[in-house]
Amino acid sequence: MTSHALLLRLLRPGLCLCLALAGGALAGGASAEGASSASRAPAQSAAAPAPAPSFTIAMVLPRAAQSIEAGFRSYLERENVAARYLEVRYSGNPTEAEALRQQVAALRPDLVYVWGTPTALALAGRHDQSNAANPLRNTPIVFTEVTDPVNAGLIRNLQQPERNITGVGHVAPLDIQFNAVQAYRPFQRIGYLHNPAEPNSQTTLRNLQALAQRQGMQVIEARLGLNADQAPDAAQIAPLVADIAARGADLLYIGPVTFLAFTHRDAVTQAALRQRLPTFCATESIVRRSDCLFGLFSNETNVGRFAGSMARQILVEKKPVSAIAASTLQRFSLLVNLPTAQALELYPPMLLLNVAEVIPAVPAALR
Repeated sequence: MTSHALLLRLLRPGLCLCLALAGGALAGGASAEGASSASRAPAQSAAAPAPAPSFTIAMVLPRAAQSIEAGFRSYLERENVAARYLEVRYSGNPTEAEALRQQVAALRPDLVYVWGTPTALALAGRHDQSNAANPLRNTPIVFTEVTDPVNAGLIRNLQQPERNITGVGHVAPLDIQFNAVQAYRPFQRIGYLHNPAEPNSQTTLRNLQALAQRQGMQVIEARLGLNADQAPDAAQIAPLVADIAARGADLLYIGPVTFLAFTHRDAVTQAALRQRLPTFCATESIVRRSDCLFGLFSNETNVGRFAGSMARQILVEKKPVSAIAASTLQRFSLLVNLPTAQALELYPPMLLLNVAEVIPAVPAALR
């Protein structure tokens, strides 16, 4: 199939897909999805409104706050939701989950914002396990950047979470991602570095293998080893990427796996560049900040805004968390890293550039 035909598949009606330009930001604030999800209050009369209550929001993150958290806060500020934000850092070590819960509960938050699957699981636990001793079991939790909350065990189903946690996903459907992949170049041997310590990595691998079987592709997999604490070894990244390249992969797919796509993203992309192995990424930051060649995903700021609309429903409208469907945005951004394309001498077709945001190359005079 030609690149032109693949782009038509990307844009055809029924997929609810729009490749948003300039990072997918919408003029005037929240994304269309976030705005439609949040019920709007009636217009205020000329009389002075009553002082808005102030809420305490704990923001539990495995890294410093970024654009997604800025989007969350800016949405609430735009909606005049007064809040103080208390940031709590999570190491990512599952053995510290109980201490993390106690630390967050001691803040007495009205709502907890959480980034990433491992952090969400550390706070909320699995829905199919007892959480009677969890001090946060009745505290509203809104997640972002959780790839598959059902398969991760956070909730039973997306439409009715049936517990105190809901939130926003960020990953485009895998078949849509690979329409973008094939629009760039007809890659057929897909490398995948698997982190068995993260449940969503196993889900991604399973889905990737199923897609490859349907589309006649081959998945070349390597697995990170785990130490005695069941933590992956970052020192294995470079040799495993080299092994994937040596076994004939013509593209490395970097899925929404925190350890690889965020914590050690530079190690992954630099190892791939040394092997002259193109990379496609399912999350934004690794393309924008760590030399991944290209990717398709929901824009981080819009994900944060959508999560903010959920928080507003919970805090202001007193809507039960269990009744707010977990969702993924239906607007995706295509991002191409031109410096990486130059380094690999693997330039995208002009038709793809027409719908993509491009990270420009630095002129030689300024290097």
